[in-house]
Amino acid sequence: MTIEFLVYPALVFLAVTMTVKLMERRRDVLYGPYIQGRRTAFDELRDQFEAVVEAFGLRREYGRVAVKFATVSILASAIIG
Repeated sequence: MTIEFLVYPALVFLAVTMTVKLMERRRDVLYGPYIQGRRTAFDELRDQFEAVVEAFGLRREYGRVAVKFATVSILASAIIG
């Protein structure tokens, strides 16, 4: 019981600290997306996602996929939570 009082706040503090450091680094001029032509990690991830979607032949039907995934996730969260 005593360990939980120490571990959980420490983990939350660590997660918040790492998130703040990541946000500061993203906003930094030297490492952020401010340099012309620099692609962000999100852009690369989006390109990979579009390549996978095109390989499956879905071609820009994200709306239908998102609606199907949303219903599954809502059902799963209702069961779990």
